[in-house]
Amino acid sequence: MGLFIVKLGGGSAISDKTKPLSYREDWVRDLGKLLLTGVRAGNRFVLVHGGGSFAHPLALAYGLSRYRDNGQLTGVSLTSAILHYLSMKITMTLATVGLPIYPLRTGSIYVISNGKPQLLISPPIHILELLKRGGVVPMMYGDVVPSDEGFSIISGDDIMLDLSSKLRPSAAVFLTDVPGILDSNGNLIRELSSSSIINERNTRGGIDVTGGLMKKVQSAIELSNYARTYLCAIWDLKSITSIINNEEPSNCTRFLPRTKD
Repeated sequence: MGLFIVKLGGGSAISDKTKPLSYREDWVRDLGKLLLTGVRAGNRFVLVHGGGSFAHPLALAYGLSRYRDNGQLTGVSLTSAILHYLSMKITMTLATVGLPIYPLRTGSIYVISNGKPQLLISPPIHILELLKRGGVVPMMYGDVVPSDEGFSIISGDDIMLDLSSKLRPSAAVFLTDVPGILDSNGNLIRELSSSSIINERNTRGGIDVTGGLMKKVQSAIELSNYARTYLCAIWDLKSITSIINNEEPSNCTRFLPRTKD
């Protein structure tokens, strides 16, 4: 039995970022069935999802990667609304397979202070209380939240790192549409540390206002100081099951913490 924090990548696992408002309901449903099995076995889960083809076009159009003035407030409103809509779609998909999702609006519980995510209630008592209630699965998402600058984007990766540092899960899993980080020849990199060379030109997909693959890798390596950390394909249910069973998956990238000098 363990606690697992799982990120559903917005532009790959739950949507195709090149197709506005696309939604991969089949992958989300299959993952929900797997997690339900895990809940019934006594495991606990916290989910985080990205904005993908729902939020990124709006955030890009209104320049929300950097808040400058009140002329962007309409963009803040629209982006926040579409993220809430996406969260409800995911909630409905997972609830229909029996997984008791409890969605939390990220902008209501997080701010960004001094450039870093800050929970308004810390330690995260509200999340811990939810986890005590019969297998309830709290779910958050990348969002536009109040910050020192006015508003800033908090990515799902930021939330993963912050929650893992506080909750110390058994494992943290980033889910995308590919089986981990691939090298320039398309081969899976099974282990990745800060000393490894990542060439961002090898990544796929459109513009990611939250920092792209490089930032994800950096966050995952830092997160690995708190928990076993992996990047896997959302459709690779066998590998995800292995992680939940405290086994090493066959087709994922594991991130390794920085070694101390």
